[in-house]
Amino acid sequence: MLSETKSRFAGKKIVLIFVLLALQSVLLLAQQTREEKLAQLRKREDIKVTEVEQNILKIEFPNGKTILKNIGNYEPRTTNKINYSPTFDSTIIDLRTIDTTLYYQKYSFWQEVPLGNFRTLLVGDINNNNLPELYGQMKDYTTDYTDIVIFKMNQQGTFDSVYSYDTTVIAKTIYDIDKDGNEELHLIRNLDSLYPGNSYRFYKKRSPSSLADSLIFIFYPFGIIHQQNDNYFGDWDGDELTDQIFISINFPPSVNIFEYAPLLPNFDSVYQFDYSPLDLYYGGFSIGDFDQDGKTEFLAGSVHGKVLSIENSGNNSYQPNWQGTVETFNAYLCTETNDIDGNGKKEIWIGGDAFYSGVGITRITIFEANGNDNYEAVGRIDLVGVFSFDAGNVQVLDVDKDGKEEILFGLDETVIILKFNGSVNHQTYEVFYFKQNDWENNYIGYYGANLYDLTGDGKYEMLINCWDDPPGLGTIKWFNWIYKPNYAVNVETDENTLLDDYKIYPVYPNPFNPETKIKFDIVKTSNVSIKVYNILGKEITTLLEKELTPGSYTISWEARDSNGMLLPSGVYLIRFTADNYTKTVKALLLK
Repeated sequence: MLSETKSRFAGKKIVLIFVLLALQSVLLLAQQTREEKLAQLRKREDIKVTEVEQNILKIEFPNGKTILKNIGNYEPRTTNKINYSPTFDSTIIDLRTIDTTLYYQKYSFWQEVPLGNFRTLLVGDINNNNLPELYGQMKDYTTDYTDIVIFKMNQQGTFDSVYSYDTTVIAKTIYDIDKDGNEELHLIRNLDSLYPGNSYRFYKKRSPSSLADSLIFIFYPFGIIHQQNDNYFGDWDGDELTDQIFISINFPPSVNIFEYAPLLPNFDSVYQFDYSPLDLYYGGFSIGDFDQDGKTEFLAGSVHGKVLSIENSGNNSYQPNWQGTVETFNAYLCTETNDIDGNGKKEIWIGGDAFYSGVGITRITIFEANGNDNYEAVGRIDLVGVFSFDAGNVQVLDVDKDGKEEILFGLDETVIILKFNGSVNHQTYEVFYFKQNDWENNYIGYYGANLYDLTGDGKYEMLINCWDDPPGLGTIKWFNWIYKPNYAVNVETDENTLLDDYKIYPVYPNPFNPETKIKFDIVKTSNVSIKVYNILGKEITTLLEKELTPGSYTISWEARDSNGMLLPSGVYLIRFTADNYTKTVKALLLK
C-alpha cells in the first residue's frame, strides 16, 4: 500500500511504504530496541567489543578485522547541512511491517555450503570452465577456522572442496592486476609474528585453465601493525597500470592509493591522505567520474556521517576536492549507479545507520554532481527497523534484466533488493525482494548477502552468509545458504542480435527436469545444427541437423544422450550453428 505526502522541503516527495500483516516472528525481530541489540551483541562469543569513546564501539573479529560503530542517538546537525536538489525525494520503507510472504516465492532454497567469509563469499570463475568457485573459510562448532578454501561447482550443480591456501583468513578480490588477460586472486594473510598486521597475498594462474595457486607477491606496505579496509582496484589515472585504493585505520588513519609496479612486482605508494583531523574512521568507496570532468572521484563516509571526496588530478596525482555530510552515522555503505533515473548523471550512494530516538534506521543518501567538484542530495531512502553491527554490504546489479540496476543490501538479519520506480530527476524506490531472518531461536545470524549467476542461465542466485552461535558452546559455525530465483527475466544478450538472420532464446525451463525447450528464429533458409555438450566440451547428442526455411522453431530435449540414456544432473551446453553463426546457451539439469 503506497501513499504520498509533501515534506517540509518545497517540491519534495515522501513515498511511504507500509505493508501490513507481517509475520509475528519477523515483527519481534525487527522491533528490537537499542538496548536489546547491544545486549545481543555483547553475548556474541566470537567477537570482542570495547567502547573507545562515548557511544563509539570497537568491534574486533577473529580474522583480525576491526570496525567502529557509533551507537549514539542521532541529532540533527546545526552546521554543515546537506545541500538538497530542488527535486529531492524520500522513500521510507518500514521493515517492521513488511509481510515477507509477499516476496518469498521469488527465491527458493537450493543448497547449503559449509563456507563463510568476511561479509560475503568471494565468487568467480578464475579457470574459465563455466563452473564457478566459492572462496572462504570453513568453521564448525568443534573445529577452528581453516585457511581460505575453494569450493568448486561440479557437473551436478553442487560444490566440492578442491584447494586450500596457507596462512590466509579473508578472500578479498579477483582482478587482473598485471593486465595480462588472466585474473589474480587477492587474499588477506593470517596474523603472525612475521606480518603482525594486515598483509595481502596475491596469487597468479600457472596456465589459462588453472586456478590462481601460484604466490607472486605479498603486499605489506607499512611494515607495522595496521589494517586495510575497502580495497578496490582500477586504472584511475589512465597510465595502463593497476591502481589500488584502501583505507588504513591507523599509522596514520588515512586514504591510501598505490600503483602496481611490474618490475617489483608489487604495489608502490603514490598518495596518502590523513583523515584524522576530520573524523575517527572512514569506510567504503563510491568510485566514478561523477562530475564528468574526465577525472575519477572517490567518496567515503565516516563514523559520524561525514563524507570525503578525493579526485584524480593527473598521473599518480590525487587531491581532496569536496567534503559533505549525511544525516546518519556509520556511513560505510558506499556504491554508485549508472544514471538510474536517465538524467545523464551517475549517482553516488552513501548509506549508514543510526538510532533515532532508539529506533534503528539504515539511511541512504543519493548524491549527484551539481557542477564541478560539487554534489547535492537528490534522494534518500530510510530502511526503518534495521541497525547492523557486523553485517553490512551493498551490491548493484540489473537483477531482473530490464535495463535498470537494482540495489541489494545485506543488513543485520535482513536482505532487501530495491528497484527504481521514479522518473527523470526523481529518485524513488520500491521493494523488489525482502527476506528477514526468522531463525532467531536457533541463534543463526546473517553476515551479509550477494548475488552471482552460478548456473550460467542469466539469472542471479542469492548467497546469504550465515553464522550459528548456540549459547554455552563458546564457538560458532559458518555456512552459506544459496537460493535460486524463481521469477522470469529477460536474459537475452547482445550476442543474440549480432546477426539479424538468427535469434536464439534462452532455454526454458532452466534449470529443468526432465525436459527443456530450445526456441529460435531464422529469416533465411539455412543449414541448422543443434548439438549438446557436457561442461568439459564432450559432445553428448545431436538434436537437429537439417536445412530449415524461414520461421520460428521450438524443439525439446529430454536430457538423453545419443544412445537414449538419461543423463545425470549437471550443466550442459546447447550449441546452435547456422551457416557462419554460432551461439551457445547453458542449461542446468537438476534431478
